[in-house]
Amino acid sequence: MIIGADVTHWTRNEGNKPSIAGVVASLDRQCSVYASKISLQPYRPNRASTEIIQNFKSIVKYLLTEFHKRNKGIKPAKILYYRDGVSQGQFIQTLTEEIAGIQAACKELEDGYQPCITYINAQKRHHTRIFTVDRADADRSGNVPPGTVIDTEITNPILFDFYLSSHAGIQGTNRPCHYSVLWDDSNFTPDFIQLLTYYLCHTYARCTRSVSYPAPTYYAHLLCARARTMLGCMNLNW
Repeated sequence: MIIGADVTHWTRNEGNKPSIAGVVASLDRQCSVYASKISLQPYRPNRASTEIIQNFKSIVKYLLTEFHKRNKGIKPAKILYYRDGVSQGQFIQTLTEEIAGIQAACKELEDGYQPCITYINAQKRHHTRIFTVDRADADRSGNVPPGTVIDTEITNPILFDFYLSSHAGIQGTNRPCHYSVLWDDSNFTPDFIQLLTYYLCHTYARCTRSVSYPAPTYYAHLLCARARTMLGCMNLNW
């Protein structure tokens, strides 16, 4: 099962409203059918908004239950979790709390159920750009070809991270997505994680081409945006 998660925040001008967490999970082998769940993050006066999903255990348990129902009692043997929107300074706290939430949800679903978990953080807000050495190797827009991976030289010397430019640029310079593998019980090889991540960029239903980051995180982002629009129209007094 592949899970994608994102958290969106309101600006100060929009008032004291709770942040919105959106989580999606694939329910079939083709990763084309997803279940979704949104959750409101508690508002904390005079404190910065947090990226950590507060009630992650109950969200994951709901998604696991939906997977269990659709697949006639079968539970996922591995969980691949793509997390969007977490800065490097929040890696340890987010990893600790959200991995614990997944493990607790699995235990509540069935005692002794411990699937392998892989946690990958996806970042788009950075200033790294990739260029070809030879202009002849670039595509029509002058960008690196889709599927280009950088996992040496400019990456973290401690963590397993890589840059993947998964989409073809139409105009301007592409911004590759920066992936950091923070947890991996499955012992996937780097090549497998990079290839699977690239393949998931081709499964986004709204586009016939590959997109800039994996479909599960894209769907989680859209889920947050839709929930934010709906809550904004309600004019609730928080």
